[in-house]
Amino acid sequence: MMNVPFFDLGSFTRSHADDLHACLDEVLEGGYFVGGPLTERFEDEFSAFVGSKYCVGTANGLDSIRLILEAYGVGPGDEVIVPAFTFYATWLGVTQTGATPVPVEVMSTTANMDPAGLEKAITERTKAIVPVHLYGQAADLRSILAVARKHNLVVVEDAAQSHGAVSSAGMTGSAGDAAAFSFYPTKNLGALGDAGCVTTSDPNIAARIRSRRSYGQGAAKYDHVDTGWNSRMDPLQASFLSLHLRSLDDWTDKRRAIATSYRDALGEGKAASVVGPMDVQGSVWHHFVLKAANRNELQSYLSEHGVSSDAHYPYSVYQLAPMRALMNTLSLEQEFPVADTLAERVTSLPMGPWMSADQINHVAAVLKEMPDRLLAT
Repeated sequence: MMNVPFFDLGSFTRSHADDLHACLDEVLEGGYFVGGPLTERFEDEFSAFVGSKYCVGTANGLDSIRLILEAYGVGPGDEVIVPAFTFYATWLGVTQTGATPVPVEVMSTTANMDPAGLEKAITERTKAIVPVHLYGQAADLRSILAVARKHNLVVVEDAAQSHGAVSSAGMTGSAGDAAAFSFYPTKNLGALGDAGCVTTSDPNIAARIRSRRSYGQGAAKYDHVDTGWNSRMDPLQASFLSLHLRSLDDWTDKRRAIATSYRDALGEGKAASVVGPMDVQGSVWHHFVLKAANRNELQSYLSEHGVSSDAHYPYSVYQLAPMRALMNTLSLEQEFPVADTLAERVTSLPMGPWMSADQINHVAAVLKEMPDRLLAT
């Protein structure tokens, strides 16, 4: 029986070894090992891809969230609205500024922030909203931006899973005031280590982030004009990313083809359990996620049939003890049943350009024969 791993980055990367070694040679020949022309080249390429005026390379996606919020003056005493269900780093980026995360409910069909819950979460302390484009499907930025503009709030996109996705207000990374991207190796656009960036069309925000990512540096090396961090993208990762960016559209097409195969295998009935759009073009499918009636049972069935799986994510962040210690009283008194249900049920299938045709067909065959009772809508 075939066994399909959840990720197979090793073999996929080895298949591009010659091109990756050429990237290393490019860095060695250039002589810059932190920042420099290769990092600037990728920043220009990615800002053009996203449709923003500026891209600022950082060490990772978490730092990008924190740097954006700090650049907008968010800090202790302020509140930032976040989804109740997302990856932990979204909330960490808020708490690292000293601000208070305020959760709102998500939608069961997409796992993205529900704009209907925003108004009641806004107080005189609210400074920003951080929608997450989870699993590769963009949040409803048009509705979120409408609320934000009404209350003079900043919209910071957590675009870590949405490279190339299009929202109701435009390409993710260019529709909000600023966006945080991760280039962790498993992302749709991944480096061979940690890396991230900020995209924005605000020159002042871009300038402040460029300073704060490098010790608060000003016009010269020892001209410190601000406090800051050490959060810089190195040119080796930038070179890898420039290489991978050239393939991103093709990789997205393959992800959508895989999603189509999975949906067709599930059929109309079981496909109702998919967390994502009916039209596969509506997502870049960072993950392909099902809602299980019982996750342990579903994962056991998949494993018995040679399909690895994972859970993204087995928690509602607002329920985690470190965050409850930092939340305000009103948030602590609220419940978010959709977020909690997703946390209990979400199950991710293998998805990515490293998959062979045989692997895709095997997963699809397993889905086709899967008993309906294993899935929930």
